[in-house]
Amino acid sequence: MPRFVLIEAPFHMGLEDTAVGRGPSRFLQAGADRALESDGVPAEVLHVRKRDATTSGLDAIVDINRQIRTAVRDTIAGGGCPVVLAGNCNSCLGTIGGMESDRVGIVWLDAHGDFNTPETSLSGALEGMALAAAVGHCHDDLRDRIGMERPVDAHNVLLLGWRDLDPDEPARLANSGVTTRGAHELSGAESLLVELRNRVDAVYVHLDVDCLDPSESPGVNFRGPGGVPLDCAAELLAALARELPIAAIAITNHNPDYDPAGKTAAAAVRLLQAMASAFPSRAPR
Repeated sequence: MPRFVLIEAPFHMGLEDTAVGRGPSRFLQAGADRALESDGVPAEVLHVRKRDATTSGLDAIVDINRQIRTAVRDTIAGGGCPVVLAGNCNSCLGTIGGMESDRVGIVWLDAHGDFNTPETSLSGALEGMALAAAVGHCHDDLRDRIGMERPVDAHNVLLLGWRDLDPDEPARLANSGVTTRGAHELSGAESLLVELRNRVDAVYVHLDVDCLDPSESPGVNFRGPGGVPLDCAAELLAALARELPIAAIAITNHNPDYDPAGKTAAAAVRLLQAMASAFPSRAPR
């Protein structure tokens, strides 16, 4: 089993190669497999496709996430670290479901909290509820259908790099036990990693590329001011690889329609290189 295995899931809410669903192929075109090469051999790439082209909506999302779960589980069982290239953040449910660990931690890098529920969401969009669903605050039925057997303890979640929360999210996050640091509060965040390491056996790292400064990552739907500078993000991700038992990684939410020059895909490849170079020489834990 290669050290890293890329799992391409090119979907936007169950639709293939549409909007952010086109992002995964751009990551591959920019050299994501070469960024994770081992002994001069590019990372293996697995491709997720819908089993039934006629499915749509939640049924399609469940189908895609089940396949992600299986690919993640098999990669970990073989001693590799899965890196999911996905359109949407709801891919976290399949990824975490495939980790099959009792003590999972999450490091969630995102411009948004993704911590709404159907009752608090302004838009009703599932994407704004992905992290909330992962910690068991909503969409239990969706988690069950995908095969994510248990939600993650919110006290084992770090939400880093946010800069745009919906009105009800700050209170919900504060009451949940999630530890948060905004885009301009990341200095010293490494100390949080040591604390997390002592509480978990396996960590899922979720990188939504809209957390980056839009001048360096314009290929996203949300390009509000601020954001994490690329250099800072690279340093942080390298620290994650050094300090935490990373079991799975995902990079999500790249919309190439807003980035014909390919800056976001190139930024994502740089971040993968930063993580890969800092991983222990042994197989990822």
